[in-house]
Amino acid sequence: MNILVLGNGGREHSLCWKISKSPRCENLFCIPGNGGIEQVAKCVDIDPRNKRKIYLFCKDNKIDLVVIGPELLLEEGLSDYLITKKIKVFGPSKKAAQLETSKIFSKKFLKKNSIPTANSYVFNNLKSSMDYINLNKTPFVIKVDGLAAGKGVIICNSKQEAIIAVNEIFKKKKFGDAGKKILIEEFLEGYEISYFAFFDKNSYLPFSYALDHKRAKNNDKGLNTGGMGAFSPSKKVTNSLEKKIIEDIIKPTQRGLKENKIIFRGIIFFGLMITKYGPKVIEYNVRFGDPECQVLMRKLDSDLLNILDAVANDLLDKKLKVSLNKEFCICVILASLGYPNKYQTGFEIKNINRTLSKEGIEIFHSGTIKKNEKYFSNGGRVLSLTAKNKNPEIARRKVYQALIKINWKRGFYRNDIGIKNYE
Repeated sequence: MNILVLGNGGREHSLCWKISKSPRCENLFCIPGNGGIEQVAKCVDIDPRNKRKIYLFCKDNKIDLVVIGPELLLEEGLSDYLITKKIKVFGPSKKAAQLETSKIFSKKFLKKNSIPTANSYVFNNLKSSMDYINLNKTPFVIKVDGLAAGKGVIICNSKQEAIIAVNEIFKKKKFGDAGKKILIEEFLEGYEISYFAFFDKNSYLPFSYALDHKRAKNNDKGLNTGGMGAFSPSKKVTNSLEKKIIEDIIKPTQRGLKENKIIFRGIIFFGLMITKYGPKVIEYNVRFGDPECQVLMRKLDSDLLNILDAVANDLLDKKLKVSLNKEFCICVILASLGYPNKYQTGFEIKNINRTLSKEGIEIFHSGTIKKNEKYFSNGGRVLSLTAKNKNPEIARRKVYQALIKINWKRGFYRNDIGIKNYE
């Protein structure tokens, strides 16, 4: 098969890395790719938002399957466009992608299908949202309706914080059109997990889960980011909890998609809060998470390409199995100084290849560019370092030793990733 992966982050690097290992993969391309993806796929400098150019590339290179990484391309209807041109796609339609691209659409879907979630109210102006804040008890969870690169959820512990947040959204237009409407939700107590399941027109296949670390600093302090690290498995997640997630959340999601005639071919990432009353959906995402994907690709023993191909051809019900290794896997993000606020790029990262020789380390490039055989930073999140071992402490030690070896002065990382496993 000839495969095209769209995207340029650590998620896409890990997908390319795993797809490249399939005996069914003959040619693997990535648009636009990055410095690290070049090691496993042919990177092509085309704007992935240019639908016609993507189609012509697929035609010229006899592409059998397109795997769409970023949610923005799904929101823009790239999947629909390619399917009308008779090209197989792993990635949901524009309509189905609304589960992520509109928090209000998602919430209505959850309520209609009796899927456990937080209570919430919709607001489209500053005055009504401020009135609600003044009349109700903290904490509040404020969410912008549209896509905001993982940064559109604000947890407010005081009314003052909530008022600042709604002013930034409505007055200062901090999130642009994504913030034209907002949800104010009840605050759920518990711990978060990211659970993944594949869906096609007819069926679903549970994949696995990871625990993500969203905040920039240790002990979950600092600003929200796209994700600073992840790990799997966790002692907290029991077989009975997984069964409950499948029964109470995944199955009714699949029923809801069928009843609403929403054709979904891809993966759903369920952002869940595990409360004392059981799992509740915080949000849907319609693509692999980042950095959760990096962890799960290292845990997956099955041929990923077989699964992606089955999804694109509505063949998930053909007794496909997901086989995972039993090891503890951890991913730690090395980010540019200043991220998620202003940061500079273009700095050389010298010791990547030294670290690669370290047993059990796999590095996925999140934001790099390669020039004259040297790697330079080209984004907020720069590298995703992963390690695995049956002993979680050994896996943690390995990944942090690799970060010390890289010794990149222009970056920072959290050094408490994976500790949540023991709490």
